[in-house]
Amino acid sequence: MTPRVEVESLAAPFGKSAGLSDISFSVGAGELLVLLGPSGAGKTTLLKTVAGFVTATSGHVRIAERDVTGLPPEKRDAVYLHQSPVLFPHLSVTENVAFPLRVRRVDDNRRRERVAELLAAMQIPELAGRMPRTLSGGQRNRVSLARALAADPMVLLLDEPFSGLDPGLREDVREAIRIVQRTSAPATVVVTHDLDDAAVLADRIGVMINGRLCQIGNPREVLTRPSSQEIATLVGFTNTFAARADGEGNVETAIGKVRVSGGEATGPGTVMFRTDGGRLTRDGEFRGRVIAITTRPGSVTVTLHTAVGDLELAAEYLRLPSPGDEVEFTLHPEHLIFFPAS
Repeated sequence: MTPRVEVESLAAPFGKSAGLSDISFSVGAGELLVLLGPSGAGKTTLLKTVAGFVTATSGHVRIAERDVTGLPPEKRDAVYLHQSPVLFPHLSVTENVAFPLRVRRVDDNRRRERVAELLAAMQIPELAGRMPRTLSGGQRNRVSLARALAADPMVLLLDEPFSGLDPGLREDVREAIRIVQRTSAPATVVVTHDLDDAAVLADRIGVMINGRLCQIGNPREVLTRPSSQEIATLVGFTNTFAARADGEGNVETAIGKVRVSGGEATGPGTVMFRTDGGRLTRDGEFRGRVIAITTRPGSVTVTLHTAVGDLELAAEYLRLPSPGDEVEFTLHPEHLIFFPAS
């Protein structure tokens, strides 16, 4: 795939920190890269540097093989949308979407056709005559996306597009972004803190920590095989305990010998896994005492006190123990990762 946007050895300042450092990646036409990372990792600064609102101190940004590193935003063929996009309050939906076309002096007939195409693509043609104040959050996001696409940008940069939206509106905006990828095929980079958003939308996920792009890969790779403890914590590996590896896929722990995947390492380290890395069972290898049960929409988690510390395991609604019960559990080796001590 030919890169639509390419970032090479990019560095840029942000806040009082050291800033972005040696970041490289590329995104092809129709591809969507999601950037994950804690607050202050530099995700927004990276988007703004690609868009031209932050000046790079070194490195290059190329769009359609053209070096745009020193160009202003309006000459980059990239659109940056902030997490709370603002519509022109005095213009209707149609007029908002048409605004970039007016700036480009597109003729009236083509302008009307393009606006109709975009509203249909966003599945909001019925909103054409509405004013921004009458729209819901999800509708405003769709109108903003339509306006961003009116100029047919090569690159679309979305900064926290799901921030503050309830579950129903989140799905509306997710669907709008899917539509964008199918119909306009820009190279898209999305910043989000939500693992579900990343898993649902991304072709690839990049993890940023302290201004560096620490891991990049397909969702399955990044979300199930994180390359460091810090990334594992970020992508939901909430269970952790000390262990010593023997180099053959076994680790010795306070609860006994445990099998792990990728067992070439030896010596002391840490085992990490998600809540689905084990399960309660009547004939399990390990024992623990139930200290809490947490119910969420669509899932329930049991917290156990064990010899290696407290562990959280996913459980079934119909087979729940009670707090204080002694239970047995198993751990799934393919879900467990061992990180050698540094």
